[in-house]
Amino acid sequence: MKKSDAGQHRLRERSSRPEGSAFPARGCEWRFLRPSGFGLALLTTAFSALVSIRPAAGITGTEVIDRMQESFAKAKTFSARFEKQLYWAVLDKNLSQKGRIYTRKPGQFRVELDGSLVVADGLTIWVYTEKNEQVIVGPYDEELSTPWEILIDYAESFSPLAVTETKLAGHNCYLVTLEPKKSDDPHAGDRGQVVRLKVWVDKKRWHLLQVEELKANDDVLIYTLEDHRAGKKLEEDLFVFEPPDGVQVIDRRPTGAHRGE
Repeated sequence: MKKSDAGQHRLRERSSRPEGSAFPARGCEWRFLRPSGFGLALLTTAFSALVSIRPAAGITGTEVIDRMQESFAKAKTFSARFEKQLYWAVLDKNLSQKGRIYTRKPGQFRVELDGSLVVADGLTIWVYTEKNEQVIVGPYDEELSTPWEILIDYAESFSPLAVTETKLAGHNCYLVTLEPKKSDDPHAGDRGQVVRLKVWVDKKRWHLLQVEELKANDDVLIYTLEDHRAGKKLEEDLFVFEPPDGVQVIDRRPTGAHRGE
């Protein structure tokens, strides 16, 4: 068995769910800037080996991704529960956390994760880490992507290789396999580079169900999403944050910027 195959095999063995989600070993930090290689993480599981897969007829991988992106673009609000799982190859270790994501256009989002919280109101972004008893406050940059946009936006960095029909958690879905586009970036061969991406999309509602990201160092990052809710009213207080008493607040906003605390 190849090393990369062995890594995915361990991930399947240790996960009690068909699809999982991963979390880095050093904490619960979300990166919202569009990464140069991909744009975050998005990602699904090697569970495909255990289910029936057949070639998709009458649709291309690009069309599947486009339909998924369109379904999100039509909704002013969107929320879902997710699980994030990381297989850390160098330590042969699995890390996992669960959470919920909320987005409201334009520019508002909330990510709840075990032990951490990220809130953006369109002007300011707060990152709260319970373990560190710390809140980092910064200006909201219009160039930032919401976590949900990062999860569904692959066009700039990846090209579809194949699309098949399969089932995932009871859903009929398309499985799109993508590879990175060739780049002149001198760091394109770095060990942290994503070498293969798999995306599961619901055939009926075109919701993202799962994403799997395989890296050159054999790390596997997976996001699994469920309980999708599009166009539902979201409470205002979801996008408001007040630092808890006693926590350290690190304010990185420019002097004179709006301060909502």
